[in-house]
Amino acid sequence: MTTGLAPPPRPSYDSGMNAQRIERWGGAVVLLVAVTGVAWLLRSVLTLSNFITIYILVVLVLAIRSGTRVAVMASFISFLCINFFLVSPYYTFLISDPREVIDLVVFLAAALLVGRLAANARYRERTSQQFEEADRLKTALLRSVSHDLRTPITIIKTSAANLQRLGDGLSADERRELSQAIEGEADQLDRLIGDLLDLSRLEAGALTLNCQDNSLEEVAGDVAARAYERSKQERIALSFADSLPLVAFDYGLIRQALTNLVENALRYEPSARKVELRGEIAGETARLLVINHGPNITETERVHLLEPFYRGEHGHIGLGLPIAGGIVAAHHGRLLVEDTPGGGATFIITLPMRKEP
Repeated sequence: MTTGLAPPPRPSYDSGMNAQRIERWGGAVVLLVAVTGVAWLLRSVLTLSNFITIYILVVLVLAIRSGTRVAVMASFISFLCINFFLVSPYYTFLISDPREVIDLVVFLAAALLVGRLAANARYRERTSQQFEEADRLKTALLRSVSHDLRTPITIIKTSAANLQRLGDGLSADERRELSQAIEGEADQLDRLIGDLLDLSRLEAGALTLNCQDNSLEEVAGDVAARAYERSKQERIALSFADSLPLVAFDYGLIRQALTNLVENALRYEPSARKVELRGEIAGETARLLVINHGPNITETERVHLLEPFYRGEHGHIGLGLPIAGGIVAAHHGRLLVEDTPGGGATFIITLPMRKEP
């Protein structure tokens, strides 16, 4: 089974925003055309006040759905449609009855006011929803400070105190063990602080991409080499076809995302197996697979995997997966998870292939 992981709040992109604008504005025009067509068919039955009420309702709906600018546009188009199609003399902007001028002017003012008020209410609702999400993130960060940051600090402080108090009475192996503990926990603390900063950049939409044509095999080999330097064990196997084409991505960021996924996979990989990194092309999409052979991921865990500091049934997730998801999303890609045949989880980074002009 394949599941798409929803990334954390992340940067907006020009292509996506343009599509949303086209949808909002185009949908508003289509709705106004449809309403005007129906009103035109009923203009011998309904009165001007009826039409004004209908169009104000349309402006109200568009304001709630699409915001102030669309509502203002809809107000002026509605004004023109009523004048041109529904007020005699028809198909001209002249008005035979001066009293109807007052009605149309009042309609335009009321439509603009209603649209503005509805849009403000919509904005306040969205603000209230935000990022609530911010409170959730702050709660997660406080949880991190209380546990994830405090744990390495406590170990460092305790080990340093033991070295100072018991230094002469400790054997060389014991002193080496304490020194290694201090160094390891300091590295862990440094990585955690770096992850917090990276997550903050993703949350703020301050991620800048430097996309160039790169090799998926090269970035996977780089991550595997770094993993070997840390553990001095070959626990990663690479599987890449020679014909795999280059893909446009930010090398440093994708390497970080892949490193986070690999570290998570190695944490649960059986000692007798190796995590497999595989590259492949599927249609217009490049796929980079991180195949783990450990425990399966439950349906509940799939829903929460990209939440900062989520603690699943198999332990603490931390920030690695949320950051990886945010980086992949910044490349207009997706982070997926599948069940590994025979047991385990396969994380898949999908990146769009750049089309030739």
